[in-house]
Amino acid sequence: MKRTRIALDTWTGLFWFALGLLVCYGASRLGLGNVTDPGSGFIFFWSGLILVLLSLMLFTDSLREATAEAQEIKGTNWVKISLVLASLVLYALFLEKLGFVFTTFVLLSFLLGISEGKKWPRVLGVASAVALGSFAIFELWLRIRLPKGIFGF
Repeated sequence: MKRTRIALDTWTGLFWFALGLLVCYGASRLGLGNVTDPGSGFIFFWSGLILVLLSLMLFTDSLREATAEAQEIKGTNWVKISLVLASLVLYALFLEKLGFVFTTFVLLSFLLGISEGKKWPRVLGVASAVALGSFAIFELWLRIRLPKGIFGF
């Protein structure tokens, strides 16, 4: 089990490394620009570079053969994984109709409620702060238009 896990991580790291390099190459052909005047490939280049760095971390970790405890997966909760994926799909579907603030608040409340358990006052407080803080950063400070939805915010 441990040996196959390490081999899988090694090959996975190499795959993502190659893909990250390919993304960086393609982005450089689009034109990078600079920080004040980004080109078409600017964000793709940096995303590819982050992918390369993360894949190198995975690759080196697999070569160091971490302890059996770190490599062993102790039962995956497929119900939670399915709920998270479904909530993200619903978020994408309802974002335009219901607006950024409301949809983000509902999504974060749900996701934090799944992970935190029954601490609902804390969950609702954090979800409110993140949704409103994100709105303030993007809409008010950066002046990036976010979906308003039927509620107007």
